[in-house]
Amino acid sequence: MPELPEVETIVQGLKTTLSQQKIEQVRIYDSKLAKMLAGKQITGKRIVNIRRRGKYIIFELNEGLNLIVHLRMSGRLLYQQNERKPLRWVRAVIKLDNGLLVFQDRRRLGVMELSRSDDLNCRLGVEPLSPEFDSDYLGQKLAAGKRPIKVFLMDQAIIAGIGNIYAQEILFAAGIHPRRQALSLGDNEIERLGEAIRNVLRLAIRHQGTTVSDFQNADGTEGNFQNLLKIYGREKEPCLICQTPIKRIKQQGRTTYFCEQCQK
Repeated sequence: MPELPEVETIVQGLKTTLSQQKIEQVRIYDSKLAKMLAGKQITGKRIVNIRRRGKYIIFELNEGLNLIVHLRMSGRLLYQQNERKPLRWVRAVIKLDNGLLVFQDRRRLGVMELSRSDDLNCRLGVEPLSPEFDSDYLGQKLAAGKRPIKVFLMDQAIIAGIGNIYAQEILFAAGIHPRRQALSLGDNEIERLGEAIRNVLRLAIRHQGTTVSDFQNADGTEGNFQNLLKIYGREKEPCLICQTPIKRIKQQGRTTYFCEQCQK
């Protein structure tokens, strides 16, 4: 599933190109999306801005409308200047006055909906790269957390945008075991964790996200951060720090990789 760095990469790729473009036509090829957008009219609206909130892409339209897209497991948004040969798994095509925005989704799990309010703020926690995310906020939330720290990091109501891959990379960078109870972290560990969150996410954005399966940028290119992953997907390989073989466990049905020597 695209996480914060992948979604930010897509937003950055689309923002300059799509800003101020007019929506001339919307073609829906999936009954699920048709139901989500039933009775809603965005033809004729103009894209005023594109931004990210957590893992959501928000197209701000004129007249106070927001078109909200969540890519889920396998969704892609691709920008094309001209109609090309048919693509697989296309769920919707938005024709603009200068190009097309194509929504591909192999598993049909992605969401596309319209809203007149920014109700995402009610559902999502603080952005981890915002000034509001500091040691005080993190410490306050951790103090009430009895769950494993990896599960805590993936709670979108606390920190918006972190998923399975980056939670593991963050915990490795911070030297914290993924099974540790969130409330067990001391002050120094909280500082390390906050720094690791910011550093890992910023580095991943600079490298245009991680492609291990479906992720592509809006121009069809893949990310590069998979070449810099230090822990994810490296079971039985030597730890890059201590050479101990990397272990794998399951947490809430998700695979977790960690080093038992470096992460305490």
